[in-house]
Amino acid sequence: MMRALLFRIVLAAALASLAAGFIATHQASAAELRQRVEVDGAIVTLGDLFNDAGERADRAVFRAPELGVTGALPAVVAVKAAAAAGLTVDRLPAFASVTVVRRAVSVEVDAVKAMVAEAAANRLGVAVDNVDIIVDGTLSPIVAAATAAAPVILSDFFLQSGSGRFNATITIDIGGGNRTLALAGRAIETIAVPVLSRPVDRRDVIHASDVTIARIDKRRVPGTSAIDASELVNMAAKRPLRAGEVIATADIEPPRVVLRGDLVTLQYLRPGLTLSARGRALGDGAKGDIVSVLNEQSKRTIQGVVTSSGTIEVTASTGPAVVASAN
Repeated sequence: MMRALLFRIVLAAALASLAAGFIATHQASAAELRQRVEVDGAIVTLGDLFNDAGERADRAVFRAPELGVTGALPAVVAVKAAAAAGLTVDRLPAFASVTVVRRAVSVEVDAVKAMVAEAAANRLGVAVDNVDIIVDGTLSPIVAAATAAAPVILSDFFLQSGSGRFNATITIDIGGGNRTLALAGRAIETIAVPVLSRPVDRRDVIHASDVTIARIDKRRVPGTSAIDASELVNMAAKRPLRAGEVIATADIEPPRVVLRGDLVTLQYLRPGLTLSARGRALGDGAKGDIVSVLNEQSKRTIQGVVTSSGTIEVTASTGPAVVASAN
């Protein structure tokens, strides 16, 4: 009796062990649906969707979303597709859908313009930094395949050198093929010139803080324009000047330190002797200018050189008149 009971116990244990082994083998061979999938190509395979897809991993089942797009695939649809392909799936997952991401790279607008600028610079024979690209319409970032060695290339380019108009073709690697994008616009050769950062009134002195550098269409910069900031700093405006305006050298002058009607000091200098008198300026003058001055004592008009604000040095030819009036 005891021997029969022992046999039944051993048999039951063996059967339990065999059943456990069978269940483990079955579960190991069953595929498990992933909740998130990232793909590079245009097709989603069973191997993308399921762990342990085995020899059916390369079986194509769905089209992938567009480049850079994230889609949602119902889990029940994925399981039905697996069953139709002969892939064993134990049960439906707890989640309702699979997130499918089509990996991509984004080529920014500035990078596309840089390609066009380089081509235009080569045609114009100028540095690429001197070319500004204006595209007709709106240009958005370009999406290309994440695996592309060269996501976008400039495959065609035509430039009208006179007008700067261009037509270009951009070829985009979309993975397994290409698509093209046509661009049109203007390639402008620019030059760096100093302009004012604020309006300046007539006779106001231009300081270094008033000047900034701007790149402007070379065709809009006359040959008479100031092209170096040093030409503007510490000069005075001969007319009201606007901010951002290209400034001609004829629009500026040394600042006037003597104005018509000003009371000035007349100086006559000789070695070991300095004589002075009061006078009234009969005209405006900057440092170094020759102006006429009325000697208020002698009531004679003489000429002298402006040396500083309110001071005029009298020339030798008019020196005696000053000497006489200074007594």
